[in-house]
Amino acid sequence: MAKSSKRRPNNTGSSAKKQLQQTLAHANAQSNPLAALPSAFQSVNIAQKHDTAGDDAPSKKNGTIHYYKSPLPESILQQCLDLFERNMGEMYKKSEWGLDMEEKRGELLHEDARFLIIILEDDTADNDAADADDNETATAAAAADSSSDDIIKNTISPKQPQQQEVIGFAHFRYEPDEDSPSSTPLSPITYLYELQISLTSHGLGKTLMTLIELLSLQLHMTKVILTVFKCNTGAMKFYLTKLKGYDVDECSPSNFEGGDDVEYEILSKRIGHKRV
Repeated sequence: MAKSSKRRPNNTGSSAKKQLQQTLAHANAQSNPLAALPSAFQSVNIAQKHDTAGDDAPSKKNGTIHYYKSPLPESILQQCLDLFERNMGEMYKKSEWGLDMEEKRGELLHEDARFLIIILEDDTADNDAADADDNETATAAAAADSSSDDIIKNTISPKQPQQQEVIGFAHFRYEPDEDSPSSTPLSPITYLYELQISLTSHGLGKTLMTLIELLSLQLHMTKVILTVFKCNTGAMKFYLTKLKGYDVDECSPSNFEGGDDVEYEILSKRIGHKRV
């Protein structure tokens, strides 16, 4: 969900501030940091059951993971917005924030927005080369025994590419930790704005979080921070029990007087400083 709006005075010294700016600039300049990770981190296997009656054997499709800098291609952006609204729309409507899809679109279009997008591969992609060969063969055969008009009528039309299907995404940014105690210098952190998936029980959320942590480590971030509605019990359980190292952050409202009435918690995980 969106980031809380709390801010604190900047007590970071000039030298530390310069280092902070350099670290964030380096992180934001990356065009594809996934390339530095093993290829195994760039795809996921998704088991699916056949629709044929009596056939329960699962088939597998591949999901490929892509890194994007804002702005997203419009078709992918709209699918991310649709997925967010399906998963979170009712929670936002019931919250004091309300649901504002134009505001959400603006968040995803922010110049500092970074994304990991899982695209479900078209299951006809493996047949594209064979189809192309068949097209050439059919055209050649038609040319051998038909007039030019017949060639046009008998030539097999190439398949049109299908829209890429988004089955999960993470929206995050590399930022200074402006919610940390004012007595400590600002440090570079990864703030997770959204983690949304359309298929459960496939490990998509865990895969995306693992990648975010690896990229954060690689780019010298000190924490991964995120905001979760308290009423979103599934997400709270996911971060606090299914993932390792996440806890209620020291700046979360629940740590302060009157904070129990606030609708969200801020969770975080501290990340080491060494490169991957």
